[in-house]
Amino acid sequence: MSEMALKMLMYFAATSFVAWILLFTGIGTRRECRRRCEQEYTRTTGVIVDYTHKVVRAARHGTRSYWLPVVEFTAEGQSVRREYGNALDPKKFPAGTSVEILYDVNRPERFHLAEDPVFLAPGLGAIRISIIWILASAALTVILAVFVGGARFDLRSLWYDIQRLFRR
Repeated sequence: MSEMALKMLMYFAATSFVAWILLFTGIGTRRECRRRCEQEYTRTTGVIVDYTHKVVRAARHGTRSYWLPVVEFTAEGQSVRREYGNALDPKKFPAGTSVEILYDVNRPERFHLAEDPVFLAPGLGAIRISIIWILASAALTVILAVFVGGARFDLRSLWYDIQRLFRR
């Protein structure tokens, strides 16, 4: 391996180190969320029966309005009818829509809709940012290698090296 290739490899490692940590943190968060859902929640199906319109006045953003669905489902033989805490789009999930629900057996009022993007989101932002960061680091490394370091990419040589790796 040439000296330029080693320098560029070290540059990529240095610029993407934090991104790799962020990626594994995001993956760990997603895995933990999934594990917790499987252990702590019970699955059932419910129906969105109605929507409650909420209006919030905030000094910074003015007036905001959103719709909270009222969900009805059966938990441990009892009928539960509760307003869901996260806003949903009534056009995407109209009243009468059947939804999958994850609820706590001990406290059925603590439930989540399985389709809710807010409930499914933990760790996704970190994963997305880290992937973009790693790809940007790789692109910057290649650009610096070509334009600053004077590296040339010889596809025949690259193909030969790849074949040599798999022959051993």
